[in-house]
Amino acid sequence: MSSLSEYSVRFSGSVTVSSIADAHAALVAGMDREGPVVVSLDEVVEADLTLAQLLEAARRTAARRGQAIRLENPAEGAVLQVLQRGGFLDSDDAERVNFWFGGKTEQ
Repeated sequence: MSSLSEYSVRFSGSVTVSSIADAHAALVAGMDREGPVVVSLDEVVEADLTLAQLLEAARRTAARRGQAIRLENPAEGAVLQVLQRGGFLDSDDAERVNFWFGGKTEQ
């Protein structure tokens, strides 16, 4: 019996409204495999709300499907700044906060 292997989606450089279509396509390709998806944001140097919105929509879609999606490492740098400015971390939604920080507390 084999288990589904994780599918890695790596974002790097600038992930903003001008490049979000490529990010969306990469994420959909991973989620269409139906196995667990691991997203790496470590190499993102510029981000805007479109990235946060894309990942939030993916998190909710995965939850509805019963599919696992997680970040490889807790959000930091440019992504963390966008989350803070956009109010994504002000929620009482523990699942959302856990997604962005992988169970680690915000620093």
